[in-house]
Amino acid sequence: MYSRLKAWQNAIRDAKNNLPGRGDQQFSSFEKELMAMARNEARQITSSYGPKLEVLNGKYKPLLQDYERISKDYDAHAAKIGRSEPSVELSRMKYYVLMLLFVLGEIPMNSLAFAVFGENQIFTWIMAVGVAVAIPWIAHSMGILFKRWSPPWWKNAISIGALLLLTIGGLIAIGYVRVQYLGDLSKTGAVTGFSNSTLIGAAFVGLNMVILAAATLCSYFAHDTDPKLEHLHNRTNQLDKATRAIQAKYRKILTKQQEKLHRIQQRTEQIIQYYRKINQRVRPDHEKPKSFDRDHELGVEFESEDNTKKSEEETI
Repeated sequence: MYSRLKAWQNAIRDAKNNLPGRGDQQFSSFEKELMAMARNEARQITSSYGPKLEVLNGKYKPLLQDYERISKDYDAHAAKIGRSEPSVELSRMKYYVLMLLFVLGEIPMNSLAFAVFGENQIFTWIMAVGVAVAIPWIAHSMGILFKRWSPPWWKNAISIGALLLLTIGGLIAIGYVRVQYLGDLSKTGAVTGFSNSTLIGAAFVGLNMVILAAATLCSYFAHDTDPKLEHLHNRTNQLDKATRAIQAKYRKILTKQQEKLHRIQQRTEQIIQYYRKINQRVRPDHEKPKSFDRDHELGVEFESEDNTKKSEEETI
């Protein structure tokens, strides 16, 4: 892009030669060269930002189609059951946080329970983590079954009973083996101070049952009685967040592009006005050429801007 000094030099030279002519409708050579440079610079900007906008546009359209499809199903199902919002007392984020805390709280307690077997530390932690994950997961399933209890009652009862039987039976089995192991060690004199091992085993089972009950309640309060409504509600929220994130990135890139294009426009107009001012002042007749009444159409950048805005409207 030409500087003001270059514009001043060209204005003086052209003015001495009465260029452009007073009745000439054509722009001067300097203005044409300046506009060509501005258009070339604008093309470079649009070509650098264009691929990024196209990528976002490509990501957005499938999400928009999914959102429209899910929204139709959501509206139809909401009209069918007479409500559009899931009835939950515990938000999904709070639910995930609480379940994670249950898992984290289970791990050290179970690791102590399994550590008495004297196995390798890695195996001890693997067993502890396994139980720590299994109990909240079983509670998650039980909470959903309780919440969505439906006739015939025996189907849900069998499922919940089986889960409870397996969980309680597994915990009691672990506690029993642990108590017997400690009892044998005490008899042989290998360890001392474990006379109350039965009480410790019962405490292990009891604490795990408390966590199971608490996690089951969390699951119960975090789910709706209608699984389809809950799924459609969560899915529409996910798609809405995804589309909004893409829109934000799209607008951010578009804003940067527009700022650079406007800077080119302003700088070009300033140099052209300065050139015309010096040219008219130095001209022998001080007459204003007709071409000075015409405005330049910075077509490349404005065309790109319009196309980008049109693309944004179609996309966003």
